[in-house]
Amino acid sequence: MDVEDFQRDWRRARDVWEQASQRKLEAEASGRPLSGPEQAAWLAAKAQFEEYERLWDEIYHMGVVVVVGGDDEEDDEPGPA
Repeated sequence: MDVEDFQRDWRRARDVWEQASQRKLEAEASGRPLSGPEQAAWLAAKAQFEEYERLWDEIYHMGVVVVVGGDDEEDDEPGPA
């Protein structure tokens, strides 16, 4: 995998995880439990981001440094809706 592809994919996974976590927090704050599909989406986003974090650690231990820019950087392709 190309480092730039990894950076882009990591940012997307992070964004999806943050959005899912925000929805979960909002549901908890309103006293409404997540529905089955919402819970599944949250778990999938969490698992995907954790996998990218695991890969990041693995790559780092091989001596490759991955630098991910700030949120103001634009990707070539839009992230998932």
